[in-house]
Amino acid sequence: EAQKSYDHDKKALSLGALPPLDIYRSESQVASQRVGVIQAEYALKQNADVFRQDIGADLDPRIRALDLDLTDQPAPTGELPSMDIATALARALANRPEFEAAKEQLASDALVIRLAHNNLKPDLELSGFYWGNGLNSSAAGIDIGLTGSLSQSFHFTYPTYGASLSLILPVRRHSAQANLADALVGRSRDQYQERRANQSITLEVTNAVHALEEAKLSMEAAKVAESLAVDTLHADERKYELGAEPVFFVLDAQTRLAQAQLNLIQSQVNFQVAVAQLDHATGDLLDHHHVQIVEPHK
Repeated sequence: EAQKSYDHDKKALSLGALPPLDIYRSESQVASQRVGVIQAEYALKQNADVFRQDIGADLDPRIRALDLDLTDQPAPTGELPSMDIATALARALANRPEFEAAKEQLASDALVIRLAHNNLKPDLELSGFYWGNGLNSSAAGIDIGLTGSLSQSFHFTYPTYGASLSLILPVRRHSAQANLADALVGRSRDQYQERRANQSITLEVTNAVHALEEAKLSMEAAKVAESLAVDTLHADERKYELGAEPVFFVLDAQTRLAQAQLNLIQSQVNFQVAVAQLDHATGDLLDHHHVQIVEPHK
């Protein structure tokens, strides 16, 4: 657009319809926009190098030299996703592994506390035994050898049996009391950690839902602003061609249109990021991208 205005001004200057000093404004606009294009091109190269590093494409020189062909576009397609806070929290409770880990830890704490309580109770043990013996001779005094002795043992010819009863009273068992106290403190600590994780995930889900709604509204507003900037530029160009206003308004409208287009693209990118953040907060990010985590083989 700046180059088009500059070409128009050069033609008007050659025909004597434009003062000589007015050409510098449009020429300066072209130079300024060209600087912006150069900066954007090198910023794109830097971002591409960072992306190659993230995906490991910088390790092989042959792959590093290839151009990137990104298939995802900033503008969303289809119906825009939306989710209320209650639904998002329900999905997070069902999918986030932090909740399951906290429940497993509290179950382990309950088992440890139960064991510590049992160690403070009296311990009554009843045991008995019964086994067979084998002699080297029979009742008549005849040597029967190893085979006969084993036969006597398995047939319980000379049995031995007995029983014992023991009672241990937990008198001044300070170690067991200390273990119970440690178990109770551990459970309290894990309960606070569970509540902190619940609050953190709730806040993360709430912020993600609000960010998605904000990004959606911002994108719609940016579309309207970009459309109005296009109409304003066309109107100022028409007025300038008719001599109703100076070239300053045309150049200013071009700058405003470029900024509106940049704002639109940035709002579209922010919307895509907000969708990914909501998927991460609800634990649906891997499923939506069809990623499965396979347990390693032993």
